[in-house]
Amino acid sequence: ADKYAVNIKGLELPGYDVRGPVGMALAYATVDRGGDHLRAWTVAAELEEPFTIKGKAKLTKDLQDRNSALWCFIGCDNILGNTTGDPQTFIDLSINALNTIGWEKTFKSKMTTGKFMEIGERIYNLSRLFNVREGFSIADDRLPERLLEPREDTKWEISEADFETMLEEYYVFRGWDKDGKPTSETIARLQIEV
Repeated sequence: ADKYAVNIKGLELPGYDVRGPVGMALAYATVDRGGDHLRAWTVAAELEEPFTIKGKAKLTKDLQDRNSALWCFIGCDNILGNTTGDPQTFIDLSINALNTIGWEKTFKSKMTTGKFMEIGERIYNLSRLFNVREGFSIADDRLPERLLEPREDTKWEISEADFETMLEEYYVFRGWDKDGKPTSETIARLQIEV
């Protein structure tokens, strides 16, 4: 039954086949709650080069961090700015909105891209630490077996080797060890108390 159950961490996948926009393969596999397209929707950014793995690890991390920060401010990522394919455009719109509604008056400093992304990165690492504590590991950052097979209609595919390359790059960008655990350096840099 596991061969036919298309899910990640027990959550079924939504409507994107990862053998087209291959960045979604990494996004689905590394999401904290299972096969969710909201943590990092890479599809728009992948329109020009959906089959290459180059740059997809950083794209996935940046989108996960951006959305984690955005949701803290009760922002919606499902608007025109999210579909530009340019994560920075959406971050700029979000930061301008925060500064306009009083961030600077409240916290005595302007919201910046760096602060915004660090907030998201801290949140994503806290979530990962929780999952690690609950027994999740690199073994859970996997695609269902069926998605490693070529599509019957188009023959599109993502090889296991390409997926592993993206996953390794992603862990490096995240500051996680080879088993997918945040390193002590990452925890200290983000000022996370464990």
